[in-house]
Amino acid sequence: MSGTFSKTTKQTIATKLIAGFMYVLLFGGSRSGKTFLIIRCIIIRACKTKSRHVILRKHFNHLKASIIYDTLPMVLELCFPNLPSLDSMLNKSDWFLTLPNGSTIWFAGLDDKARTEKVLGTEYSTIYYNESSMITYDSFLIGLTRLAETSGLKLRCILDCNPPGKKHWIYKIFFKAEDPISGEAKIDFEEDYTHLQMNPTDNEENLSPAYLKILRNLPKRQRQRFLDGLFLEDVEGALWTDEMVSWTKHREPGNIVKTVVALDPSTTNNKGSDECGIIVASKDDLDQGIVEADLSRKTSTNKWANIAVSAYHDYAANYIVAESNQGGDLVKDVIKNIDPNIKVRLVHASKSKKARGEPVAQLYEEEQKRIIHMEDFMELEEELTQWVPDESTESPNRLDGLVWALSDLFFGKGQPNWDLF
Repeated sequence: MSGTFSKTTKQTIATKLIAGFMYVLLFGGSRSGKTFLIIRCIIIRACKTKSRHVILRKHFNHLKASIIYDTLPMVLELCFPNLPSLDSMLNKSDWFLTLPNGSTIWFAGLDDKARTEKVLGTEYSTIYYNESSMITYDSFLIGLTRLAETSGLKLRCILDCNPPGKKHWIYKIFFKAEDPISGEAKIDFEEDYTHLQMNPTDNEENLSPAYLKILRNLPKRQRQRFLDGLFLEDVEGALWTDEMVSWTKHREPGNIVKTVVALDPSTTNNKGSDECGIIVASKDDLDQGIVEADLSRKTSTNKWANIAVSAYHDYAANYIVAESNQGGDLVKDVIKNIDPNIKVRLVHASKSKKARGEPVAQLYEEEQKRIIHMEDFMELEEELTQWVPDESTESPNRLDGLVWALSDLFFGKGQPNWDLF
């Protein structure tokens, strides 16, 4: 059945694990060959006997872009050249693939409740959770109840992920062998569960040197996750943890009711200058905060002002929030010179960064979970989870921008020194 595909050493090991265990986690860095190998294994299983299989991800649009129209065509071309074309097998109305023997492979995003209920209304021989670190434990359990088809194939639950923090449910199940909620030990763990680390260096022959260079130049914690494939420890004393940040990917926004562009300005532009923190954030009708964009960078006053003005228009913001401690009049004037109709709210840092940051960090905590990050903001999330009050020496400008934005949206009314011009 194979074309020109040749498994890497790690992919060979992963294939044997999928054949031998009911629950298999492939974790590690980005583009390490995990998804390709899993899709290949699912198609092999589906070709053996008429059966049903399902691939789940948090967002269907992401699944469609990354698997249906990217990884799946490559797998079919390289590993199954004798199968019909993707277009001839793919049902684009209900999004499932039908193989010549009648087996079906279904695709669903857990963000679409109606479609998920429809897809999970039947039973499957394989359930694959793609990018499982983005999926809630409740969603994982709901899908697991449909792993019950009596097709003659051994039932398989397969997960892949770039490792989150060690408090994530995935780590608790596969590394601590415990139930994430009760903490009770998993029954038959050694018999049923296994995991394998797969990193980009394990797939080096299929990657460009330029891509590996990009991964090596990521911020430290992102490099540990996407290159080294490590589950991360929380930084002692940091206001944000990896788990708090991971929850921001599990919620869906409501209707936007207010948007601000927040500026933590820099007044110089040289090698030793700080970045200018530029964060776009909104509040929705469900009382959730939504981080829309991180546009922070090290640049000149005129350039960061133009970026902020463009963001104001692009996101239909209500106003720009700017920290006034460093040249408040300058900030207001340079923005007004670009567009005199823009509203600017100057805020004054009368409290310490820790005192300003704590109420915002609490919005991320388990008891509230009121903040959504619309994408992986690597550098911002690095600052959030790395910055320790009274210890860190570098200025957390992205964090400051986030704090100004969310403070305005949640706590701004009635605060002193919040003048609107």
